[in-house]
Amino acid sequence: MGAQGPAGVIGRWMSYRDFWFERGEAGIRPSDTSNVSDIAAYMRQNPSLQVGIDTFMDPRNQDLRDHRVNAVRDALIQAGVPAEKIWTGAFGDPKPRHAARVEVLITTSQN
Repeated sequence: MGAQGPAGVIGRWMSYRDFWFERGEAGIRPSDTSNVSDIAAYMRQNPSLQVGIDTFMDPRNQDLRDHRVNAVRDALIQAGVPAEKIWTGAFGDPKPRHAARVEVLITTSQN
């Protein structure tokens, strides 16, 4: 039933929230902090879910990409999402993504 109700069974990674970053920065923008709370609350309501953190794969900026993924991961853990429920990697659409975006996906299975 979407973001407000029970998730049910989600057999593949589904996009849930996006985090946008300033050019060259890895800190979560104040306008995106509500995403952290939303994801943590949804995970509490749906404990069978797994979270995938995915971003643009630019080999020239691997460190920045990793810092952004870790910033989102750390914020989710701090908000109460169990670390063992969080996966990082390439889960979503393999087409090129916007380099300043980190996508959070959800699933009920480990893909």
